[in-house]
Amino acid sequence: MKRVARIDCATENPAVSTLPRPVDPAVIQRVALLRPRFLGDICLTLPALDAVRSMCPQAEIAYVVEDEAAPLIADDPRLARVITTQGRAGARQMVATASRLRGFRPDLVIDFFCNPRTALWTALSGARFRVGYSGKGWRSAVYTHHPRPRTLSAVEFHLASVAALGWPAPARTPRLTIGDAARAAARAAVRPDPTGTGPWVGFHPGARWPTRRWNPERFVALALRFMNHYGDGVALISGAAAEAEHVGGIVSRLPRGRAIPIVGWPIARFVALQSLCRAFVCGDTGPLHTAVAAGTPTLGLMSRNSPAMFFPYPAAEGHRAYYARAECSPCHRDTCVDLRCLHRLTADGAWAILSEMLETDRRDELAS
Repeated sequence: MKRVARIDCATENPAVSTLPRPVDPAVIQRVALLRPRFLGDICLTLPALDAVRSMCPQAEIAYVVEDEAAPLIADDPRLARVITTQGRAGARQMVATASRLRGFRPDLVIDFFCNPRTALWTALSGARFRVGYSGKGWRSAVYTHHPRPRTLSAVEFHLASVAALGWPAPARTPRLTIGDAARAAARAAVRPDPTGTGPWVGFHPGARWPTRRWNPERFVALALRFMNHYGDGVALISGAAAEAEHVGGIVSRLPRGRAIPIVGWPIARFVALQSLCRAFVCGDTGPLHTAVAAGTPTLGLMSRNSPAMFFPYPAAEGHRAYYARAECSPCHRDTCVDLRCLHRLTADGAWAILSEMLETDRRDELAS
């Protein structure tokens, strides 16, 4: 083991750490990345995918992901293979996934999840180099390289797994590949045809957990501010199939023909639609990150989570976080009786940010 001096990013004081020798990227012919679930978390690993691709242009890269999230990266040209698995699968499915991963014959596996099943897959992969976190009990023994992230950014947290190999891991914004045909299909699928001809702005009011779900009354107020300011603007109100009633209630309170429900769309088509929006407004949930990765200026309504960690996206690219800095946040609660972190996010405050985003984007568009 080679002892190297390292700078602790949190304190800027030298720290000594025992690290394996750097891996020669020339010996890596096949790489497997593991992050099975959650759209937002998958997006947050994409800069790490870029870093691996940059260091190993000759390598084939596979991504192991659950069926539900697979369409997000199914056509990604950076990947040679997408290995799908079932969520909450039994032993038979676990073994089948491990068999497919081993059949890929990876030289390197990077486990971004490090839960028991991904650690098992990593152990059974046959890979010579295996990256995963320390402090995970028996799971950590599976890995040959242990990243030690010292950062607030979730993007850089994942990039630490690449840096643990001794490779450069520059921070960048996640990007998804969206083709012209996908955008055309998304545009054609917006029904009924909106009467407005101005900018499209997406509003996503849903979220799995109450601590991330902004009041629908405020989504209505914000959408109205946008539609009143842009007399030909179109509001796209999106949600999962189970949120149809929630979305419909908001659409019904907005100008007819200029508020379009987008409910239960397939992931790939939904992300293509996000890429067509002038801006996208969303709470701290998966579509927040897919909007950023689609290249759309995104307003993140951040409640319990710190933007520095879970919305680490540059303002220079048009992204903005709206965060109340409540006394009790950040925290890790999914449910809470005290939602001051959400209540302090007002429609007026959100409009002040969104209007500036829209005007900046319009000026950039005219300048180009």
